[in-house]
Amino acid sequence: IDYEVPDAIADGWLVPIRQRFVDVQGLDYSSVRTKGGDLHPTDLRKILDTEENLHAIASPVIELVGDRKTIVFTVSVEQAERLCEIFNRHRAGCAGFVCGKTPKDERRDILNRFDSGELQFLCNVGIATEGYDSPGVEVIAMARPTKSRSLYAQMAGRATRPLPGVVDGHDNAEERRAAIEASAKGFCEIIDF
Repeated sequence: IDYEVPDAIADGWLVPIRQRFVDVQGLDYSSVRTKGGDLHPTDLRKILDTEENLHAIASPVIELVGDRKTIVFTVSVEQAERLCEIFNRHRAGCAGFVCGKTPKDERRDILNRFDSGELQFLCNVGIATEGYDSPGVEVIAMARPTKSRSLYAQMAGRATRPLPGVVDGHDNAEERRAAIEASAKGFCEIIDF
């Protein structure tokens, strides 16, 4: 039996998702090849690592998220680092980035600072995709397009957790959905470019 994200939302175990599409002039994926059923990472890097596109992604994220805790998924280390720099130029110390080569102690520190709310933005390359749990995350910025339904669901899923204790003690879906709606995190938002 498949139990999909929409089922868990309907049953009141996950928060509802609001999706927002942001049109970025000049962001053209028509030359990106497909490799292994997904968009070719090298082709994506050529497009997404340009200064113009980095700013065209960062600016709407800053405008749209307000003070909400946000995970930014990227395709490359350079994209994650540079988006982090742009966010920190906007407001010093608001963003951190992690990737597979980030030393474990440094990675743990950055994730802890993000979890505690010291950092608002977590720019990452494949680290927060699966198994990472930070229920306070309210926004996902998909700065890493994908053709993979499962990868997209994993990334989006990082924001669908209700706040701790919100659904505890509620016996049915209607009560859980009402508790989520009345909580400080009544929904999450996915920003797609």
